[in-house]
Amino acid sequence: MSDAEADQEIVTIISTTSKGGRSLFETEEPVTGANVDEYNSDPDVTEEAERELRELGFRILDVGPATISVGGSAEQFQDVFGVALEGKKKEVFDGEEAEYFDVEEDGEEMAGALGDWAEGVTPVVPPEFHTESPLSPIAEPHSDAYHYFTVPDEVATILRATRVHRNGITGSKVEVAMPDTGFYEHEFYERRGYRTRSTILGPGASNPSQDNYGHGTGEAANIFAAAPDAQLIPVKMGNDAVGAFNKACNQSPDIITNSWGWSVDSPGTSWSDIRNRSRSLYNTLKAMEAAIANAVNNGIVVCFSAGNGPGGYGFPASHPDVIAVGGVHVNYPDLDLEASSYAASFDSSLYSGRQVPDLCGMVGDDVSSLPAPLLMLPVPPGSRLDTSSTGAADDSWGLFSGTSAAAPQVAGVVALMLEKNNSLSPSDVKKKLVNQAAKDVTKGQSAMGDSAGPGDDAATGAGMVDAKWAWVVSMGDTMARFFEATPERRERLIEEDAVPEIDGEFVEDMMQTLRSRS
Repeated sequence: MSDAEADQEIVTIISTTSKGGRSLFETEEPVTGANVDEYNSDPDVTEEAERELRELGFRILDVGPATISVGGSAEQFQDVFGVALEGKKKEVFDGEEAEYFDVEEDGEEMAGALGDWAEGVTPVVPPEFHTESPLSPIAEPHSDAYHYFTVPDEVATILRATRVHRNGITGSKVEVAMPDTGFYEHEFYERRGYRTRSTILGPGASNPSQDNYGHGTGEAANIFAAAPDAQLIPVKMGNDAVGAFNKACNQSPDIITNSWGWSVDSPGTSWSDIRNRSRSLYNTLKAMEAAIANAVNNGIVVCFSAGNGPGGYGFPASHPDVIAVGGVHVNYPDLDLEASSYAASFDSSLYSGRQVPDLCGMVGDDVSSLPAPLLMLPVPPGSRLDTSSTGAADDSWGLFSGTSAAAPQVAGVVALMLEKNNSLSPSDVKKKLVNQAAKDVTKGQSAMGDSAGPGDDAATGAGMVDAKWAWVVSMGDTMARFFEATPERRERLIEEDAVPEIDGEFVEDMMQTLRSRS
């Protein structure tokens, strides 16, 4: 190990002793909202663990219901836990690697100083971000063939959110947390008066005002396209995605949107297979399971992008408690929809009966095995997505094509729903989106070759998210009965003031939509 590595702070996750006496790092049982409390710790156990870890010289970086993220030197970890760590690299973006630390010999247990307050400790394995840099520079035939959409107006129009905005629903008083690469105060956000909180640093992250890659800064614009008055809570991730996610949870947001994951839920893969491949990866994923389940049990709606390309079998998108967001391509100029050949779709091997995606947002497509750009988004000047993905370097705009964009779009639509009805639970939101608020997509194939067709399908799930229908179905049973009623019955409901007051133009537009669906 080099001197630089020896001095670097390393982040690990401690699994504190569970209420149910079952170690989070030992179970191969899926951890969901139904059983997560068995793996959570009593508060007094967590307090003891914090105290003991501080006495051992570690820095407490995050505390969750089931885990604690701590920082320390490689020498500390070797002295305390009896295991040597080494630097490793992993590709987290296309052509971009993250450095992290893992045990020198995979499968070796870090158990040295664990007392009654802990069941395990693990190095963290960073996730991949579900975006892709398009051609650089963009080839002339490509730019002729493709129109890339802009935020906020074009994205809002395609999501069918503009009419909702005109009825006064804009995501006001709804908070959306976004763990990602960071958030830069781009003039795009400042000029429009979008509401953003100061960036929160996740474990191992630094420089809260910087986003060297540009991914988090760019993807956040999708939230505001759908919900311009929502408040963004940016969380800058280091390698510890679990700790960053828990940091987001600790802010008590209404929604957490996530454009990253681990491509591990491939056909035939079991939890045992992952454990045999990498004990540290397995432990990281189990800690992530618990963090997600606790968030949803606490009333937070969690969205995850499904993944990109034929190898994008994304976890945690496959976790049954989250909204898994895939991709639909919008053809220009007729704006018809088709399943994106760049977006992932799959049946989970880790969760029986789970299909990904639940529904979709807008993404690019594959053209000659290259991702076609779809969205022009704001990025920090000089960031990697600025210098590599547009025709003009350092212009502070980048082109995006992956399901990274789709998840925050759906999160913005959820913000509209929660502004209208903040009593909706995460399961209510998911059911309404999937059952009533998606436009059917009937053509195209996903990256895995699944075909779209009438009704729910493997390629797109329920279809393309529809902000107008999401808002309508959030109004409750009365509004649903109104749109399902005969013309005579609708008139009586209006005369009786039995329906919410909404714009007449909007009602007529919705009626036309209903007629087109019949």
